[in-house]
Amino acid sequence: MKCQDKVSIVTGGGAGLGEAIAMALAREGAHVSVWDLNGGRADRVASKIREMGCKSSAIRMDVSRPQEVDRSVHEVLKEYGRIDILVNNAGICETISSIEEIEEMVWDKILAVNLKGVFLCSKAVMRIMKSQRFGKIINMGSMGGKVGGIKVGAHYAASKAAVMCFTKSLAVEMAPYGVHVNAIAPGVIETDMTRMITGGDWTKFIAAIPLGRIGVVEEVAKVAVFLASDDSSYLCGEIIDVNGGLLMD
Repeated sequence: MKCQDKVSIVTGGGAGLGEAIAMALAREGAHVSVWDLNGGRADRVASKIREMGCKSSAIRMDVSRPQEVDRSVHEVLKEYGRIDILVNNAGICETISSIEEIEEMVWDKILAVNLKGVFLCSKAVMRIMKSQRFGKIINMGSMGGKVGGIKVGAHYAASKAAVMCFTKSLAVEMAPYGVHVNAIAPGVIETDMTRMITGGDWTKFIAAIPLGRIGVVEEVAKVAVFLASDDSSYLCGEIIDVNGGLLMD
C-alpha cells in the first residue's frame, strides 16, 4: 500500500485519466476526494472507491473559479483533516488546429481550465502542505505542450506547455518544505477526449509509436501513483513522458 491513508484530491476525477488515477490511488490505500464539473460522474467514481474500503467524497466544482476551489479545499480539510496529494488533472480540449480560427472566448476558456485551474488548486493547498512539511502535487501536462499540438489547437498546446513550466516554478518554491511537485506528459492515450479528436482512428499514430500501440489510462495512472508515493522521493520538477516512445527528449 504505497499511499496508505494519504488524503488525495483528483480534479477531473469523474472520467478518463482522472478516474483511472483516482482508482489507482485508492487501490494503494489512499482516501480520495473526486472533483469534477459533472457531479454525477464524481459520485459514481467516489462510490466505486468506497466499495473498495477507502474513504471517498465527490465534489461538483469548477477549477477555474477561485471561490469554488477554496470551498472544495475547505470541505476536504473539514472531512479529512489534511491534504497529502493533489492531482491537477482537470482539462478540456478543442480540435481546432488553425490559430486564425480560434476565437478569443475559446482561448480564454481553455487557459482558464487547463492553466488557471492548476494555479488556483495548487495555491489553495500550498499553505496546508507547507504546514504539514509534506505533500505531493502532480500536474497533467501533455506531449502536445512539447511539440505544439497533435491534432489539437494551439490554445490547448500552449496551456499544457505553461502547466509544465509552472510545475518547475512551483517545485522550486515548495521543495524546501518537503513538498514534491512533478508532472506527467501523456502522449496518445485511449480516452473519450482523444477518441473525439481522432474519430477513433489510431492508425497514423500507431505507425509512429515505437511500441506499436496507443496507451491506456491505467499506464498513466501507475506513473501518478509512483509520483504520489515515497518511491519518487528524489524527484523534483520532473516532467515524465508516457507516450510509448513517440517523443523522446
